[in-house]
Amino acid sequence: MSCRYTRARTTAEAVEALVAAKGEAHVIAGGVALVILMNERLVEPTWLVDVSGIDALRSIDRLPDGMIRIGAAVTHREVAESEIVAEAFPMVPEMAAEIACGRIANKGTVGGSICLADPQGDPPVAMLALHATMRTVGPDGARDIPAREFFVDLYETALREDELLREILIPPMKPGSVTAFGKYAARKAMDYTSTISVAVRLVRGADDGPIEEISLGFGGVGQTPVHSEEVENVFVGAVPSDETFGRARKKLFDVLDPIEDHLYSADYKRHVAAVTLRRTVMKAFDGTWEGEGVLIR
Repeated sequence: MSCRYTRARTTAEAVEALVAAKGEAHVIAGGVALVILMNERLVEPTWLVDVSGIDALRSIDRLPDGMIRIGAAVTHREVAESEIVAEAFPMVPEMAAEIACGRIANKGTVGGSICLADPQGDPPVAMLALHATMRTVGPDGARDIPAREFFVDLYETALREDELLREILIPPMKPGSVTAFGKYAARKAMDYTSTISVAVRLVRGADDGPIEEISLGFGGVGQTPVHSEEVENVFVGAVPSDETFGRARKKLFDVLDPIEDHLYSADYKRHVAAVTLRRTVMKAFDGTWEGEGVLIR
């Protein structure tokens, strides 16, 4: 079967190709996400739109209002090594530095991971906790989609077939905010189906007082990257304690719906999520965590 190829030089050229393809095109930059879909026999491309040469998608910038802009074609390696991102949101470079192997980190892009909408992908989890906005561009111009509305279903996003993800916008954090990213795997070797991740952004009260605000993102515990206001509400106005984490665990078991597989049950994944949540919240709150396990960053 033949496959048409368009190497776009501008976002306008990319959108023009997407419109002409009428839903048959697949956007590529690093190509990592597309290969995953092809390997799982979820897609069989007939038209590829290559956006890797569009300069507007390749930069990281701090905007005048403090917003951080990450172009959709920026690689995981570039995020991991970005001083701009590290200064604003320390957990994001930490997360990016732990993504898969060096080859994927060097070629894979943040935008590709987000548009893949893999429930176990790390960048979507971080963007949920940071209240990021996905800015797309299509034939009708730009459109902003909050991260919490972007992930619709398994490998499905709110992107229209004629739209391109142009950039990710992350708002500045309030004074007193801290972040942390935690990831657990049952074995140190690659064990994808057991991987659970948690991203935390919280605002501490003065003198280690109660948590004033908290935002969470979960990976590996549903059909999409997950956020839950019900779990977040458990922590607001509370200090981290056995009682607080006990209530959070109960709420997690109520609201999470992990995908079971031949190795791990849904309840196992809920349990791991609760443990990883505790460790990651404690890392954000006072830089510590308790217990054993493979906690990455």
